[in-house]
Amino acid sequence: MSSVARRRRVFAGAILLTLAPLTAQSASDAKQAVEEFHHICLAEGPSFLRMSQDAYGRNWELLAEVAFEELAPIADPDSVRVWLTTKVDGGLPPGTIIGFTTASIDGKPVHTCTLALPDIDPDAFQKAFFTRTDAEKISEERSPAQSNRLYIVFVSGRQQFVRLVLPVAKSPGKPLVVASSIMAPGSAEQNGSKR
Repeated sequence: MSSVARRRRVFAGAILLTLAPLTAQSASDAKQAVEEFHHICLAEGPSFLRMSQDAYGRNWELLAEVAFEELAPIADPDSVRVWLTTKVDGGLPPGTIIGFTTASIDGKPVHTCTLALPDIDPDAFQKAFFTRTDAEKISEERSPAQSNRLYIVFVSGRQQFVRLVLPVAKSPGKPLVVASSIMAPGSAEQNGSKR
């Protein structure tokens, strides 16, 4: 691993470690986190302008792009903007990382919106996610530490992909529930009248 990559990993880890220890969240907290994911990432699709306005209005702290490197739903994004909640913010626990990226899949542009939520019960989050959406699973990869699932959802007449990365077992530290939406740019504008 290069020294630059090592420094990036240390920087991202330092951000998470500087946050005060948090207690496990209840099922109602998971439901609120799903509502935040729906509001921020799904309801209108990934939008840099809207997310920037939310960041300003909700006092999210701007982070360096490197803080999002391992959380991005698509490797090697073209552009990245990352924020952090430093206190409870609606249904977002302190230490939530919010990311917006532009990227390409098979040469086609996409926008992504991601919430990395610390100390949210993964089973409760998944249950609340299925209650809130019409998600249909299209793929799954498992490792000893996490499951990585890809879903198709339709929200406000728009098709989006949702990637959920969930810790498999309780692990020390602060495992993250990572929820991302992935959508072609312009879909929100083209289908905006269907809300």
